[in-house]
Amino acid sequence: MALADLTVLNRKVSPSPTGLLPDACVVETCLREVRVAAIPQDAQPAPMEARATASDLYTGAQAYRFLLQLACGLESEIAGETEILGQIKQAWRDYETAHPAEARALRPWMQRLLQDTKEIRSEHVVGLGSATYGSLVRRLLGGTLPGPTLLVGAGQLAETILPFLDSGEVLIWNRSRGRAEEMLARQRATQIQGRVHLLESTPEAEAAAWRRAHDVVVCVPADAERDAQRIQWWRHRGRHEGRLLHLGIDGAAGTAWQQLPGIATLRDLFSLRDTQAAQREQLLTRARKACADKAQLARLDDADGSRAGNSNHGWEDLAVFQAFGY
Repeated sequence: MALADLTVLNRKVSPSPTGLLPDACVVETCLREVRVAAIPQDAQPAPMEARATASDLYTGAQAYRFLLQLACGLESEIAGETEILGQIKQAWRDYETAHPAEARALRPWMQRLLQDTKEIRSEHVVGLGSATYGSLVRRLLGGTLPGPTLLVGAGQLAETILPFLDSGEVLIWNRSRGRAEEMLARQRATQIQGRVHLLESTPEAEAAAWRRAHDVVVCVPADAERDAQRIQWWRHRGRHEGRLLHLGIDGAAGTAWQQLPGIATLRDLFSLRDTQAAQREQLLTRARKACADKAQLARLDDADGSRAGNSNHGWEDLAVFQAFGY
C-alpha cells in the first residue's frame, strides 16, 4: 500500500455514525473516534464530505503524522499520556481479527507506526513526569524516603499527597481524628495497609511524632501558637537530616518558620511546578517535531519505493512491540 492511500478520519465523539470509511480500523476514546483505512486516492472522501460529518480528514504523510501524534499522546487532553497507545493496539488487534483482508494492506504502516511511536516516546515523552501536588511533594522530599514520614493534616491537600509518601512508615496527625479516619477510608487498602498509622489527636502524640519523623509535611494553615511549638519539636529531634515541607504557608519569610534553614513551602512547590512545566513543554515540542520528521521520512521512503514493510525498522510482528511493554 502506498502512503498516499493512508486515510484517517478524526472527529469528536458523536452518537450519529459518520457513514464514511465503514470498514476502517476504529480507535474510540472518551473524546474522539479515529478511523484508519487504506483507500486509493481516487476513492478517498472529499474534504467537504468529512466536514459534513464533523470530521477532520488526513491523507498520506499528514495522516501518518496525525497517527504518530495520537499514539504518542500528543493529541490527548493530558499531553503524553499512555492510555491511548493501548487503545490503538487493541483496536488494531480487533481489526486484524475481524477484517484480515483489509488489515493486510494497512499492516506495514501500522507496524511502522508502532515502532516510530516507541522511539519517540522513549526519547521525548517518557521523562515528562506528572505535575500533581503529590508528585511535586515527592520530588521536593528527594530520593528514597527512609521514613517515618509525618503528615500533619487530613484535608484535601493531605489526601492527594498521602499516596505519594512511599516511605516505610507514614504517621498521620490531625486535630480531628474522625476526619483523618474518613480520609484513610477513601484510600486504597493496598496503599496504606501496614505502613500508615493514625495517631491520637493529642499534643503529646504530635510532639512524639515530630521528634521521631525523618521528614515532615504540614498541610494545615499557619497557626502562630502551634507553629512555635512545632518549630521547637523539629529543632530538638535526635537527627539533623530530613526535610520539612510546610504547605500551609506561601513562604517562610516574615514567619517564625524562617529561622529553620532548608524549609520548603508552597512557593517552592509552585516554583518546581513551573520549572517542570517548562521542561515538559520543551519535551513535547521536540516530540511533535519528531513526529513531523518521522512522517517526512515515511513519505521519502514511500517515494523511493522502500515502503513501510521494506524499511530497515525490523518490525515483523506486533508481538515484538508488545514484548517491550509499549
